[in-house]
Amino acid sequence: MSKWSLGQFTVDRVVETQGPFAPVDFLLPQVDLARIDATAPWLRPRYLSDDDRVVMSFHSHVIDTGRQRILVDACVGNDKERPLRPGWHRQRFGWMKALAAAGLKPEDIDVVCCTHLHADHVGWNTCLRDGRWVPTFPRARYLFGRRELAHWQAEHDVALAQGRALPNHGSYSDSVLPVIEAGQADLVDDGHEIEAGVWLEPAPGHTPGTMVLHARSAGCRAVFCGDILHTPVQLVDLGWNSRFCEAPALASQTRRGLVEAVAGTDTVVLPAHFPDPAGGRIVDQGGAWCWQAA
Repeated sequence: MSKWSLGQFTVDRVVETQGPFAPVDFLLPQVDLARIDATAPWLRPRYLSDDDRVVMSFHSHVIDTGRQRILVDACVGNDKERPLRPGWHRQRFGWMKALAAAGLKPEDIDVVCCTHLHADHVGWNTCLRDGRWVPTFPRARYLFGRRELAHWQAEHDVALAQGRALPNHGSYSDSVLPVIEAGQADLVDDGHEIEAGVWLEPAPGHTPGTMVLHARSAGCRAVFCGDILHTPVQLVDLGWNSRFCEAPALASQTRRGLVEAVAGTDTVVLPAHFPDPAGGRIVDQGGAWCWQAA
């Protein structure tokens, strides 16, 4: 799914990278491979490789409502110092070329909305220019959840005070603070409406202030759910959290609430890391949740 219609809206998917990411038991420490093979053969090989690596995509979505263009999540980014994650360190991803292939330039983006502030969701917030991190999208207002921003600001300040490594790979420092300092950040609260038919809803657990974005137009509905679901493997057991979920019990509760709300409906679910075609619906097949790719 690269470009599709949602009622009178259009949605583009802008891919940074895609492929086998890591062993599934690294991403999901609670995973039971025998249970997967017994109950969910549909996961292989599209979502789970033969050597048990989870297949993931790192991508953004751009919603064009006809009034404004809203970019949801900003991937890993280029030139970032990420020595603890070699696949992200000082990269030269082709994300900007993918944006151009969608017919878009950075100045075409009106709103940037990060579902949460992990390093792989904020990277393209900024780009390196003359040795400084500056906002990539010069006209955009960047929406940061008030609760999420406060959490990472506190983590950042404590690390500085104690002389420790900056949290979250230093991404708050290079991909969030420069936006605030440039005066392009807007802090938003739970339930914030971006415009008619596009609104944010709290979804805590993965991080304290994670939000999901809902879009509705002409009777069509979609939910951009960030990392509430990292992979369709989690549909086998909604209690399988990623190792990056900061409040595991709450993350499971939020995941279950999302799945139960959208399952069996016509709502298109657009997670941040499902591979092609990335969007789809959740269906109940004989008492088990399954992913039906769009």
